[in-house]
Amino acid sequence: MAMSTASAAQNFPGGPDDRLPTFEEVCTFDAESSWDRLTPEQQRIIGVLAVKFAVVGGRLHYEHPAFTRQQINEIDTRSDVLLNGLIEKVEPFWADLYGWRSH
Repeated sequence: MAMSTASAAQNFPGGPDDRLPTFEEVCTFDAESSWDRLTPEQQRIIGVLAVKFAVVGGRLHYEHPAFTRQQINEIDTRSDVLLNGLIEKVEPFWADLYGWRSH
């Protein structure tokens, strides 16, 4: 049986910034509620990175007769860099996103 979020938080020896989400937490993640828990500064950081990733990454989902193979590869590489940057910037906010930190 899956461990509840509360049980997982209580059984974790480190602080909220040191834990990873459980399978259940990932599968039941509520992005809207999580967004509301973030500060305006955190929302801006994530929002700007998400827009950059969506604009650059989304560009490869369309036909590109005007793009060379090299240009497509450069966009793909930039998309990977942006996704990795987004993940790195969001990770420190997990305690807030998952509601582990008491405010």
